[in-house]
Amino acid sequence: MTMAPARLSPPLSEAAALDAVAAGALDADAGRRDLSSDMHLLVTSGLLDRLCTFPATPREVRAQATLLRRIGRASLSVGRLAEGHMNALKLVSLYGTPSQVKRHTAAAREGAIYGVWGADGDPPVRIDADTGGLLRLSGGKRFASGLGTVSHAVVTAGGSDGLRLAIAEVRDPQRADAAAWDTSGMRATASGSHDFNGAAAEPLGAAGDYMREPHFQGGVWRYAALHTGGLEALAEEVRRAVGATESPGEAQLHRLAHIAGLAHRARLMVEDAAARAEAPGAGPEAVALSLAAREEVEAACLEGIALADRALGTRSFAKGHRVELVRRDLGFFLRQADLDGKLRQVAEALCAADAPIGEIWSE
Repeated sequence: MTMAPARLSPPLSEAAALDAVAAGALDADAGRRDLSSDMHLLVTSGLLDRLCTFPATPREVRAQATLLRRIGRASLSVGRLAEGHMNALKLVSLYGTPSQVKRHTAAAREGAIYGVWGADGDPPVRIDADTGGLLRLSGGKRFASGLGTVSHAVVTAGGSDGLRLAIAEVRDPQRADAAAWDTSGMRATASGSHDFNGAAAEPLGAAGDYMREPHFQGGVWRYAALHTGGLEALAEEVRRAVGATESPGEAQLHRLAHIAGLAHRARLMVEDAAARAEAPGAGPEAVALSLAAREEVEAACLEGIALADRALGTRSFAKGHRVELVRRDLGFFLRQADLDGKLRQVAEALCAADAPIGEIWSE
C-alpha cells in the first residue's frame, strides 16, 4: 500500500503570524516560553525576508518601516530581535564579501536568526589572533539580545587597527548567561551576557565600518518604528476601552483622539526618516532626521503612556494584562544609550546646514 505524502501546512499570512506573536507575548514575558517560535513564524511567513531586502527601493524602505511598526505593535521584544536580525544582515550586505552575503542570506532564509551585539562586557571583546581569515576572540558582550534564539551574532571586536566586525555562531548555551538580564521591561528578549573567550569568528569588512554613516546612527529609525508600534498598541487598548463604554465621557473621547494623533504623527516622521536615511548618498542631514525622529517618537510615546494611564486607570498596572506589558516594555525600550549626545548631533547638523529650518528636511 502506497502512503500519500504528508501535507505541509501553508505558511501563515502576515496578519495571522503577527496575531500569533501577540498572543504569546504575555507567556514570553513571564518566562514560560522563549521567542524562538515567534522568530520561526516571522521566517516562515516571509516577514523577515521582506525586512532584509538590501539595497531597498523607497517603496521597499517604507514597507520595511511598516513591518517593523506592526511587529512592534504585536510584541516589542520580538520586534527587538527582528530589528537585530535586519541590522545584522544589513551589515553583511554592506561590508561582506559576495560569498559571505550569499552564504548568510541563504542561512537566514533557512531559519538562522542573526543579531548585532555591540555592548562590551568586562573585559571587552578583542581579537587575539587572525590566522587565515579566522579570528580568535576573547572577552564578553552584555545586552546580547536573543540568547537561546539568535544563532549568529555580528559583534564588535577591538583589534590592532581599531574596532572591527566579526560574525560568530552563538549557539553554545555554556557561553550564555541569561541571568545577567534582570530588568522590569523587555524581559523576553533574554538580553544577557555572552562569553567569547576562545571563540572563533569570521571577519566582516574593515576597521571602522561599524560606525560608518548613514548606516550607524542613521539606522535608529528602525528602533523608532518599533516604538511607534508600541504606541499604537497602547492606542488600540484605549480605543477598545472607550469603544466598549456605552456613553464615554468627553474627556475619554479626547484622550482617544489625542493618542491616535500621536501615533499617526510618529508613523509619518519615521517613514520620512527611513526614506531619507536609506536613500543613496544620504548625508548628515538624513542622519540627523533619523535621530530627530527617534526623539519625537520618544516624546509621543511618553505622552501616550500618560494618556493610556488616565484612560485605563488601574488596568494599566494589572499584571497579566496586555496593556501593562506594553507600557512596561515601551518605557524600558525608550531608554537607549547617549540620548543627549544623539540630540546634540541633530542640532550640530542643523547648524552646519545651508538651508533654513523648514527646508533642510523638505522634499
